[in-house]
Amino acid sequence: MLTVIIVLAIAGLLASLTTATLGVGGGLLVMPMLALFFPARLVIASTLPMFLANAVVTFWIYRRTFKTVRVFWVLPGVILGIIAGTGIVAHLSGELLRMVIGGVAVFFLLFTLVSGLLLRKNMSFPLWVGVPLSMVAGIVSSLSNIGGTLLSPYVLADQAPPAYFVGGMSFLYLVMTGLKMLTFSIAGLLHWQDIWMSLPSVLTIIIGARTGQYLHKKIRVIYFRWVVLGVVAVSSVLLLSSR
Repeated sequence: MLTVIIVLAIAGLLASLTTATLGVGGGLLVMPMLALFFPARLVIASTLPMFLANAVVTFWIYRRTFKTVRVFWVLPGVILGIIAGTGIVAHLSGELLRMVIGGVAVFFLLFTLVSGLLLRKNMSFPLWVGVPLSMVAGIVSSLSNIGGTLLSPYVLADQAPPAYFVGGMSFLYLVMTGLKMLTFSIAGLLHWQDIWMSLPSVLTIIIGARTGQYLHKKIRVIYFRWVVLGVVAVSSVLLLSSR
């Protein structure tokens, strides 16, 4: 148990640092690392309280900057996708979960490449794309805790200032992790010991979030979107190689 607590504390530091800096990458960087130590199903459940704490802290820091149009477009689909995904994860074997994570990584990479091409041409995904994409993201989030990042290129296309992007993504993470805590508890996938083991990570999450807030201010606006897409692409490769 001590090993799990220490690993979760380190994971919380990395996740909050990345999320508060860029608004993305926390789950994609943390999940492959944890998958090296624990079974996929255990990772998904045991990290939920840690990710919820990360979402609460990050959203509080950026609470005044989450009003982006695209965030509200994806909320209904995300909710439906998480409900459906919870039912799926309860019946998948560990090996199938790893295959799903690998497939998600490939999709992330391709989606990021398309997003980069659109960004170069000053184009963006139309608003309606968020409806089917959000349902897929909700299901993927339930299967791997990394579905929120799938929405980042879509939200990024809103052309909002970087702080508003981070605020919008942290709001989405808060809704998604809070809902998954509820659905996973009802499905018997999340237990009280998972919550207690995540409590020590709150301190490292606060440290990481405050550091990330400082680093966020140092990134020039002109480079911000490219840095976000780069992190998603690199994390996708890491996720694929570690599945």
